[in-house]
Amino acid sequence: MKFKENIAIVGAGCVLPGARNTSDFWKILCEGRHQFRSLPGNRWNKDIYFDPEKNQGDSSYSDLAAYVADDLFFDSNSDLPRGHQMMLTALREAVAPFDRDQFRKRRVAVVLGCMNPEDEASVSLVKAQKNSLMEEMSRRASQLSFETESFLKEFDKCFQDTTESLDIHFPSSLAYHVHRELGTKGLSFCADSACGSSLTAIDLACLLLESGEVDLVVTGGVEANLGIETYVPFSRLGVLARTRSLPYDAKSEGIIQGEGSVLFVLERLSDAQDAERDIWGLIEGITSSSNGAKASLFSPSQESQKVNFSELETTLAEGPPIYIEGHGTGTLVGDRAELEALKEVFSPIPTKVLLGSVKAIIGHTKGTAGAAGLLKCLLSLRHSFIPPSTYFENACSESGMGNLEINLSGVELGKNDVPLQMRVCSAGFGGANYYLALSEHKKSNHPHLEKGTIISSEASVLVAFSQVPFFAQTSENKYQDWKIPPHLANHLDFAQISALTAVELALEKSLISKKMVQKLKTCVISASHTRTNKMEKISHVLQLKKVENPEYSFQEILRKYRNELVKLDETTCQALNSMISGRVANAFDLAGTNFHIDADFSSLGYSLKMGQQMISHKRAEMVILLGIEEIPGDVPYLISRQSVSCWVLTSPQTAEELSLPQLGSVSEVLVCHEG
Repeated sequence: MKFKENIAIVGAGCVLPGARNTSDFWKILCEGRHQFRSLPGNRWNKDIYFDPEKNQGDSSYSDLAAYVADDLFFDSNSDLPRGHQMMLTALREAVAPFDRDQFRKRRVAVVLGCMNPEDEASVSLVKAQKNSLMEEMSRRASQLSFETESFLKEFDKCFQDTTESLDIHFPSSLAYHVHRELGTKGLSFCADSACGSSLTAIDLACLLLESGEVDLVVTGGVEANLGIETYVPFSRLGVLARTRSLPYDAKSEGIIQGEGSVLFVLERLSDAQDAERDIWGLIEGITSSSNGAKASLFSPSQESQKVNFSELETTLAEGPPIYIEGHGTGTLVGDRAELEALKEVFSPIPTKVLLGSVKAIIGHTKGTAGAAGLLKCLLSLRHSFIPPSTYFENACSESGMGNLEINLSGVELGKNDVPLQMRVCSAGFGGANYYLALSEHKKSNHPHLEKGTIISSEASVLVAFSQVPFFAQTSENKYQDWKIPPHLANHLDFAQISALTAVELALEKSLISKKMVQKLKTCVISASHTRTNKMEKISHVLQLKKVENPEYSFQEILRKYRNELVKLDETTCQALNSMISGRVANAFDLAGTNFHIDADFSSLGYSLKMGQQMISHKRAEMVILLGIEEIPGDVPYLISRQSVSCWVLTSPQTAEELSLPQLGSVSEVLVCHEG
């Protein structure tokens, strides 16, 4: 969708592997100096978890990463964890041109993309449940001696350095710390579409600006999770590279994980012009989609990506891009699908279109990936230079590159009369796809605007609702309807099964057919705290491996307990929160985008707000919202899940045209995070 008024990027900052700021980042890009190296032992113990021969299912065959060294950002006197500190360092660079009083006088929102930004969270989670673990071990020890004292000693030794910070368990606290740093109050939440999270956040930030509801948005991505919980799932999928990640190249072995934070300050162009801002670039539009049933939750869809690319290109009048920052993870299946889709869309263009991926330098930064790619494009425009991809040799596609080209040497852009165009692609597990159009800002081509057209937030109507218990029983026939192989059914997170049940029931109660929601551009939004039940079990299985000690008889009890908790296989990655909405989009074959919102226990309210925005902006004709009812325990981050509710929204006009029941109006959802 092309925006009614361009969105100006008026500030940028980063902390990335090898880069404490945007200047450092630009330097390593131009030098083509990749940041891949063995992960330091303080992130996870290689003696316990590293297995290059792939003999152990609870180990990783790769220890490579593009990680951020502590001396780039870390303040030993701070109580904040790594991800939060990286984010604040990036924030301070992004807002450096501003007088802080300017922020306090404006309506400021914070929308951040992240998956689970702190790798210390899983360690802390297991430590907090020591007492319940002791009870479980004692219960299982009826026929075996259980050395309670020895077990406790071993447990405490393994978890003695665990942080007590609550921030690591609540990713939405990232947004809180942004408001606290700036002295502002306003909307604040995190968006999660797995590896597409930061472009999801930027997309939602642009919608808020276009609605006129806010004046400035701090947005981007944060990722600081290189824990063993990220390595084992990727190892089970077999997608980790052992040496180097080579996007779009036939020799690429897969991904190498990265971390970091990239933040932007966004403003409507007319407001930025009034304030005489230094404008880095303009976001002209963004399209998004889901793969639906066209591919599995982990497999990219060439067809869906092509539709996504084409939809935006047909609305832009400024001509083709000179450069595309692709998603380009380094996996052959994913890179081929993206490459073929881009080739089809740009085959009519008579000139070459350059293509690259920043993941060849800083790895796959997951929740920050799209933002890192956007920053590379912005710096290329500011310096009139496209950095080289010196690694590239042969295309991973058997049919070659078409009129796409990966530049082996740097390209000087020179002077141009019209604004240069670039694009950014991003995608995530769960089947979400994003495509962003970036334009160079030229005063001569962008005369001073009057206040742009504000898209009013129209009243949405509720046309279906249901609520089901979190652990509701499901018939085996339903799994077939939902395209879930029987052997996988028992391995999925309960949130996904409950969400599917809730959607099925809501549509049935309102007599809405599956064909109807498939025909419409239906978006799916899930809402909850970030961690899932299955991810908690995975954390226990992996973290308790450290406690096993062959000298004590409790090893047998502990190993049996770990083996029964969860199976570590190719479904392990399906524990991600983004899989809730992705599973629904896949099962019901929905084409609209899907993502997850985390605002702690205000998540459903924010989802209602953004669902209404999606309808008002014509980004969706129908929105399916899935709210997970969660209750905190004595320790706030030990959460129990009670139920899943499904809310189906559409516009009054669509409801009338399709004769849908109008159960109530969602006229205004006000959510204010009070800093």
